[in-house]
Amino acid sequence: MAMIRTLSRRSGRRSGAGAARRTPLLGAGLIWLALIAMPASALTLKPDAPARYTVSAGDTLWGIAARFLDQPWQWRELWRQNPQVAAPERLYPGDVIVLGGPGNGAPRISLERARGQTVRLSPSVRRAPARDAVPSLPLDRIKVFLEAYRIVDPGVLEGAPTVIAGDAQRLLSGPGDTLYAHGNLPAAGTTLGVYRPGTDYRSPEADESLGLELQRLGHVRVRRNVGEVGELTVLDAVQEIRNGDYLLALDEGGIATQFMPRAPETPVVATILSVPEGVRFIGRFDVIAIDRGSADGLETGHVLQVMRQGERVRDDLHDAWVTLPDTQAGAVMVFRVFDHVSYALVMRASQTLAVGDRLVVPRDLREVVTRGSSR
Repeated sequence: MAMIRTLSRRSGRRSGAGAARRTPLLGAGLIWLALIAMPASALTLKPDAPARYTVSAGDTLWGIAARFLDQPWQWRELWRQNPQVAAPERLYPGDVIVLGGPGNGAPRISLERARGQTVRLSPSVRRAPARDAVPSLPLDRIKVFLEAYRIVDPGVLEGAPTVIAGDAQRLLSGPGDTLYAHGNLPAAGTTLGVYRPGTDYRSPEADESLGLELQRLGHVRVRRNVGEVGELTVLDAVQEIRNGDYLLALDEGGIATQFMPRAPETPVVATILSVPEGVRFIGRFDVIAIDRGSADGLETGHVLQVMRQGERVRDDLHDAWVTLPDTQAGAVMVFRVFDHVSYALVMRASQTLAVGDRLVVPRDLREVVTRGSSR
């Protein structure tokens, strides 16, 4: 699957965004130093962490990490403190993770491959086929968002060719059908994606678009062009193609399917914008869209903590309204990042989440970020 086309903010925001990105560079360096110096005790093993755990088919990196750590996003840090062990994204069913006693104040782990030998980091490490590797997330929950969704600047659709008719003037088309499009189409033989606009994500802070969500309905191939009208063949379709659907070049590049759980290394505050699947109550393994992206420092694999806004209650004794403190409500992992919007998967939820809830750097790292930026 191809890489997304980048978004561009309106000119009024570009200068502000650029300034925002330039300002924290020194602070980011101090934060990184603070992270390197973070004491090993920051890694908190669960009281019931197993002494040995055999990786099984159906496991995910998050699920395995959650067996050992109170904060699964510290998985990479645990691995980093045990450099004799191969990379954590190369776990395969049958491998055994062995938890030993503390060493230099840090938990010690080792890894036994399915054959039973202890693995050291070296060029001779056995590599299993990538398709057998343990995924980071339940890919069945996010597959459609990796393959069929993209977020673009709304201006991308201006002047884009559109479907105007199907074979025999049918309004709906499916695989094998012929359809006709109007607009500036590429040469015969080119494969295009058929897209339908969805949500126009708006900034909660200002009335401007963060990006337009497009869903790819299928693929078509240009058969011939006659002036501004093109004849195309439908190669595949997950939904019926209708008049007015857009034809766009396919994304370029690749989409990551392995995500190492980790907390962002710089402060991030985001907001849940919507639930693309349209569910009313947000819970574990639901996909959400949030209002931060690569321009804000987010990367795939970043974990954010969900904070529910405190309720307003009446203090009758003092005749006043009081807002209760925000409470932790769950954690999400970012799995696809665009310029100003990202998709994330809810990994845990202690209560029902809602559009408008805040997302922040996990508390354990937020304290380090605060200390580092204040030096």
